[in-house]
Amino acid sequence: TSYTPTFLGLDKPGGLWDQLGGQDKAGEGIIIGIVDGGIWPEQDSFADRVDGDGTPTRSGSTLAYDAPPASWKGICQVGEGFAATDCNNKLIGARYFKQPTQTLHWTEFLSARDSVAGAEGHGGHGDHTASTAGGNAHVTATTNGLSLGKITGMAPRARIAAYKVCWTDGVTGANGCATSNSVAAIEQAVKDGVN
Repeated sequence: TSYTPTFLGLDKPGGLWDQLGGQDKAGEGIIIGIVDGGIWPEQDSFADRVDGDGTPTRSGSTLAYDAPPASWKGICQVGEGFAATDCNNKLIGARYFKQPTQTLHWTEFLSARDSVAGAEGHGGHGDHTASTAGGNAHVTATTNGLSLGKITGMAPRARIAAYKVCWTDGVTGANGCATSNSVAAIEQAVKDGVN
C-alpha cells in the first residue's frame, strides 16, 4: 500500500481519487466488510482520530470520523482480547465465526482479534487485507524496524467491519477458513449493512 495507488493510477491527475474529491475523500460513506482472519484494532490504519499533524493515531486528540453511516446495523462482538472499545468510528464492527468442533492454536484469540502469529507478532492476513482495502491514509509503516514510508488503503475514508472466519488449528497448526464460517459471516455482513 506504499506504491499500489500509483501503480493503479489512483493518485494521478484525473485518476479515481481526483474524481472523488481527493485521497482524503475516497471511500466516504462506504462500509467494507473484511471476511478473513480477524483484525488487530490497535493499528493506526484503523484509528478514528488524528494527531496535531493530521496523522492517524488511536491516541489522537481530534476525531476524524463522524458516527457510522445510518445503514450500519452491526456490532462490536467482545471476546478474548477484544473489548467493545476496540471498535470506533473507523473500525465500526467486528465479529467472529467458529465451528464448535474447531480447536484453536495457542496463538489464536477466541474473538475477532487476528492471530498473534501474524506480522511482528501482532496481526496477520486479516489486518493486511483490511488495511489494503480501506486503511487510513498517511500512516507510517515499519516492518522489522525498517520504515516503509507512508501507506494508505485504496479507499482510505471507508469504514471497516471485520468478520473473522479463518483460524489456526490447534492440532495440525494449519491455517484454514471453513466454508460454513465464511457463508455465515457473509450472510451476517449483508444484514449488518456492509457495501
